[in-house]
Amino acid sequence: MIRDTPTLEIITREKGHVIALARDFTMETRHQIGALFDDFFGAGYEIANVIPDGAYGVSFSGDDQGAFRYGVGFAVDPVPATRPEGTCVITLSGGDYAVLRAFGPVADLPTRFDWIFNTWLPKADVAQRDGAVFEVYPDDARNGAEGMAYEIWVPVAAKA
Repeated sequence: MIRDTPTLEIITREKGHVIALARDFTMETRHQIGALFDDFFGAGYEIANVIPDGAYGVSFSGDDQGAFRYGVGFAVDPVPATRPEGTCVITLSGGDYAVLRAFGPVADLPTRFDWIFNTWLPKADVAQRDGAVFEVYPDDARNGAEGMAYEIWVPVAAKA
């Protein structure tokens, strides 16, 4: 359960790219995403042209059965000519995003996502559009045992 009523803001961003380690998940296996973060950071990848705005978690290639790919990585600009073996390039579409900024336990993330998609979005003046949904985990002095700063970015457009 969400302990506060989050505020979302609409932000326009340019198209971008993330170099990431990605795997397949479902809504039933999404609790295993933490292991992907461990694998990505444990590998010690050297990635060129990283934008220093934090780590990314990107949900993409979802289907109507609840399956999706999820990647952990860093935004880059420009996309380097080479990347670490086993990684992929994920494109983040340009356009409007509904953005939730929060600080708290990472364990709250699934509840926050569920709130955005099941409570906020159906009542909003915008609808989800095509594009990857992603989190940004910025460097923040508060990050530690009490929680992490994070942002959830959902691509949106005006309702038709």
